Amino acid sequence: MAVIKQNDKYGLINAKGKIVVKPQWDYILGESEGVYPVEFDSLWGYIDRKGKVIIEPNYWDVDFFDEGYACVGNSNEMYGFINTKGDTVIDFKYNESFGGFSQGLADVTINDSCGYINKKGEIVIPLIYETCYPFLCELAVIWTFDGEQKIINQKGETFEYVEEKHKDKKLWSLNTYAGAFKTESGRGRLNAKGDTIIPPNYLSTGNLSDRMHIIQAKNKKWGAYDEKGNLVIEPQFDDLWHFYEGVANFSLSGKYGYVNKKGEIVIDPKFDYASQFNNGLAYVELEGKAGFIDKNGKVVIPIIYEPYRMTRFE
Repeated sequence: MAVIKQNDKYGLINAKGKIVVKPQWDYILGESEGVYPVEFDSLWGYIDRKGKVIIEPNYWDVDFFDEGYACVGNSNEMYGFINTKGDTVIDFKYNESFGGFSQGLADVTINDSCGYINKKGEIVIPLIYETCYPFLCELAVIWTFDGEQKIINQKGETFEYVEEKHKDKKLWSLNTYAGAFKTESGRGRLNAKGDTIIPPNYLSTGNLSDRMHIIQAKNKKWGAYDEKGNLVIEPQFDDLWHFYEGVANFSLSGKYGYVNKKGEIVIDPKFDYASQFNNGLAYVELEGKAGFIDKNGKVVIPIIYEPYRMTRFE
């Protein structure tokens, strides 16, 4: 399923090109746990994959469902949590929740101070921090009001970040650029063993994606290294995005196409815009209209819809 836009309304289409939910909503966000947030007359609710309204648009703001709960805002711009039946399970008393539930805990904010609650709405880590990031593992990242960044566990105990100890942990806002380093000559990359796999000769280096690193040379052109440190795509593109499903979208002289991991152009640059592949299909634009292509460059969803670049097949 992917979101489409037609006559300034949003709907859903399947991979065969059949419209499953006709464009009737003012906005549709992506899928999470089988449901889509939808907007109608400035209010938000949720539909399922068939378009059935499972939670009426009654909310000022909504977020995706995570672990069965979604953070939603009421008309007073206060936030609480609902379940997939639309029941309010945690009252509307918070000013914000950055990440919703993860690992059984959600960050919440009251009067600019944040902490964490469990699914019963009980405060398990006091609201005494300036910034609280989600628990992506058994640890999370917080910032104190003294400007210190700390690691926190689910008991509320805080620690200093130690790279050797925590580098393999999934931590929001840390390890964002794994192995990146900078010298006077430019930027490079290290692998997990600490070996230099990309020499520090570049303006920019991308994170490993699909076993490839994209790089930007000093002439502003883009190319790519493989995970072993081989320059497999010489810097030649005006722009190059991360590899997904074996290919990467690129731009050259104002047109978009796709290149494989060997540096071979597999879909010629003929589109006005092209996004990354997801589940075998990619969003493209041509002459002001949008559709989807397969990895052979064949149009499988007609290029007849209004542009909506946030869409993809999920």
